[in-house]
Amino acid sequence: MSTKRNITLTDNISDFSQILHVARSVADTAADIHSERSGSIDPEEASTKGRADFVSITDFEAQTASIEIIRKSYPDHTIISEELPDNPVQLNNIPGAAWIIDPLDGTTNYLHGHPMHCSSVAFSMDGQVIVGAVSCGPTREKWWAAKGEGAWKNDAPINVSRVQKLERSLVGTGFPFKKETLIETYIHQLERMLRVSGGVRRGGSAALDLCYLAEGRFDGFWELYLDPWDFAAGQLIVREAGGYVSRIDGDNLPLDAGTVLGANSQTMAQRLKNVIR
Repeated sequence: MSTKRNITLTDNISDFSQILHVARSVADTAADIHSERSGSIDPEEASTKGRADFVSITDFEAQTASIEIIRKSYPDHTIISEELPDNPVQLNNIPGAAWIIDPLDGTTNYLHGHPMHCSSVAFSMDGQVIVGAVSCGPTREKWWAAKGEGAWKNDAPINVSRVQKLERSLVGTGFPFKKETLIETYIHQLERMLRVSGGVRRGGSAALDLCYLAEGRFDGFWELYLDPWDFAAGQLIVREAGGYVSRIDGDNLPLDAGTVLGANSQTMAQRLKNVIR
């Protein structure tokens, strides 16, 4: 899809600030909808996209509101959102300006009243994410980042932790529920990580896991399969907080579905890779 405004990384600060303002507004509006609808949906009434992969009316309401906000300012930008039909899972080569949205990350948690869920929105130019925002309704925590401008939480700058010893580290992870063929591989990885790390936590929202890594709650993170809307915003927030993200088996992290590994440093990332490979 073509764009009316050819935004680049060298645009003036007013354009850049407007993109960030819209991204934060989208994330906050979606999180507000989560809170307003909380407790009103029976988990057994939610639709399913696959085994243990649920979608609720709140996902769709948050998505609709998010798209409306973006369309008001940028009617010709590409929008990719988790619950839209025929979404590509390879976004690295999408040209021009694109918005990548997860209107409700952690739907299963949300349906059961578990507070670990959020909204996530990223803006990319020619496949490169330059703005990201994540908002958690239950905790009122908000994270955002702009390329080259650092990472922030609730108006305060954030940085990754300094922990470099695996035995003192707390590592976030996610289960490969969308790819049951990966479960056996994951169980072996989890066993090895439990034996060498200070602890492993699984919360059920990759976007929040990455934000926790960015602010130092986690020292590392890995997951065997994520879609690009799961990590697009979070990976930028980690990078801008001084952290490192990549594939498990490589140095880059394209906007394509696949593995994601993050750490507070490249050195720590390599230590994590040595454990789970």
